[in-house]
Formats: sequence, structure tokens, C-alpha cells
Amino acid sequence: MHTTETEIVALAQELLSHRYGGKQHLSEVHRLSGSGSGPAVVLRARLANQPFLQQRSVVIKYVPGTGDGLDDAALLREVAAYQFTTSLSEEVRPGPMLIAHDVDKRVLVLSDSGEGTTLAQILEQRDPETRGRILRKLGVALGRMHAGTAGKGDGFDVLLGRLLKAHPGLQEGGDMRENSIGPAIVIGLSLVESAGFDIPEEVRHLATEAGHQLTSERTSAFSPFDLSPDNIIVAEQVQFLDYEWAGFRDVFYDLACVIGGFPQFVGTRRIEDEETETFLRAWVDTVAQVWPSVTDTHQLQHRIAAALTGWALSSVAMLHHGSLTSALTADDAASPDLLRPAHEGPFDAEEQLIRQDFHETFDALARFAAGSGDPTHAVVATFAAAVAERVDARER
Repeated sequence: MHTTETEIVALAQELLSHRYGGKQHLSEVHRLSGSGSGPAVVLRARLANQPFLQQRSVVIKYVPGTGDGLDDAALLREVAAYQFTTSLSEEVRPGPMLIAHDVDKRVLVLSDSGEGTTLAQILEQRDPETRGRILRKLGVALGRMHAGTAGKGDGFDVLLGRLLKAHPGLQEGGDMRENSIGPAIVIGLSLVESAGFDIPEEVRHLATEAGHQLTSERTSAFSPFDLSPDNIIVAEQVQFLDYEWAGFRDVFYDLACVIGGFPQFVGTRRIEDEETETFLRAWVDTVAQVWPSVTDTHQLQHRIAAALTGWALSSVAMLHHGSLTSALTADDAASPDLLRPAHEGPFDAEEQLIRQDFHETFDALARFAAGSGDPTHAVVATFAAAVAERVDARER
């Protein structure tokens, strides 16, 4: 059944009144665009002056159930993530605070991050000085979040475990969501091979490393994981929104997500090699006291190359099958039409967007691997460049 905005606001008012007392009233409601949350409805509303809450405006997020266990369990992960980050000190907290929530009614009420510019809007600019300054700021913000949450994964696990115990019907989907990326990397590799590409042993090895690295506790910290530039607000502080994939994972996946041009997000100008250096330098300087090993350039580049490989291959799996659930439950690995050569077109608008996304991610992997100076990475770069060239729609 469709839930209207009026009903969503009424649910939020009821939640706030129940938690903070009084009769809470929300007004000046308007919908926020670009939330990147699929079917979710995200609203901003004004909160009437009263002594119970400091906030003058709030954000309401309503996430309708889909019947897909993996997708529906995402709400539990998001609630646990906001509970965890709300408990952090202000200088470490990566995004809004959780004010109230109801899992059964699928509603969250969050503090308002304000009207800052999104990273997506900034990356559309051509001014290298502006882009460099913001990517440096992004590197520092990610570094503070990573360094400030390193070693605190048990606290997040306790919060998520409580939610899963209280909602046992979502346990299977929650487990699948936690463990889905590694298998997706393997599926993506198989799909690329079935599309006619020879897979060098160096690529297979790096893909295997990417799967193992996901759960590495050596450099694990809190991460929204599926970073998207339209869910990153750049104001006085950088704010990360949307925690449906959040958890404690290897921090190099966040770095690779940025360097890879944000896999599964199309529309921004690519991250140039010089910008990558600026971003990484800022991040390394911020986390070096927690993880001294990141100052080892060879090790840093190798871990990022593995994570970039993981992003590229898992994106192929997800976009070919339409969702991670479909990718993990598919009976076959038919040759992916999305990777067919350009002369086998035409391609519809959706296919063109997906191929553009593949091109951006594999091109980023090729450029990063080629620049590392590692002979093994040179083989990976050649492979990634071949995939990127096949799906490149630019006129030549």
C-alpha cells in the first residue's frame, strides 16, 4: 500500500511525541531530491519551537518494504549505523544524528545537515583548484571518520545484532547483505570472462585478494561503503548520508570508491590522476598515526588496486543482474550483453548509462594500476583498459 507524504509526516510527529513528550508538530515540509536511496522518501520539515528538542528542522526518511530480503534488511543496518555514529564525538561523527526511529513503520527522523552543496555538484565543475580543494577536504573527512572509529567495530556489531534479534524475519537478508560483495566479485569476474576477455592470473589473484581484503580487521573502520557524491554534503564540515550499506569494512574500499569515480554513479567528471594524489595525500596524513603502514607507497597502492578491482567486478555482477539479490541467486552466468562490443549495438539509454559506468570504473582501475610502477599491476592495467575500451561510447 502506498504511503503518502502526509502519512509519513504524521508517523514522524507521533515518533517524536512518544520519545520526547509533548505534542510535536512538523511544518514547511518539502521533499529532498537526489537522496540516492531508491524508493525511499526523504523529507525536510520545520519543528515547532519547544523545550524538548534543540533541532529546529529535521529530515524524515521513509523506506518502504520491497519484499526483497536483502533490500528490506538494509533499514536495520542503517538504523544501527546511525545509532553508532550518533554516539561518536562531533569531530568524528560522519553525518546526521538519529533522533527517532521505528523499524516496523520503516521511518527514521534525523538531524538536518543543512543546505550544503553536494559533492556531485562540485565535481561537475571544471575548475581544478576548486576540485582539488574539495577532494583534499574529502580525504581529511574520510580519514577522520576512519581513524576515529578504528577498533570500535564491536560496538556496531552489538547494535546491529540487537536489531536483527528483534526482527528475526530480516535475519537472512541481513546476513546476505553483510556477505554479498565477496561473491559478487567472483560472479563479476566470471561474467567478464564469458564476455570474451582473457583473464590474466594477475587479475584473478587481485580479485581474490579483493574478496579477502573486504573483511580485513587490520585496516577496518566504520564506512558508509557505497559512497555516492549526491549523498556527500560539502559545507563547513563534510557530511556523509545514506548508511544502507554501512558497517565496519576495509578502509581501502572507500578510497577506491572515490578514485574509481564512484562506481554505479554516472554524471560527474572523472577523478584525474593529480586529483587522486591530492585526495590520497590528505587521507594518509590524517590516518598515519593509527595505521603507520599506509605511508608505505607500494603497500598503499596495492591495497587500493585490489579494492578497485573488487568495485569494478562487483559492479558488473550487480548491473548485469539488476540487483545483488538477483546476482547471488541466479542459476546461470549467461554472457553479459552489456559488455558486448560497440558494433553489436545499438544500445538503449539505460544500457548506454551502464556502459558509461563500466568505462569510468575500469578506466580508473587501468590508470591507477598503470601508475603504480608494479609489473604485476601493469598486467592488470592492460586488462582493465581493454574492458574500458570495449564499452567506451565516446566518438574517436
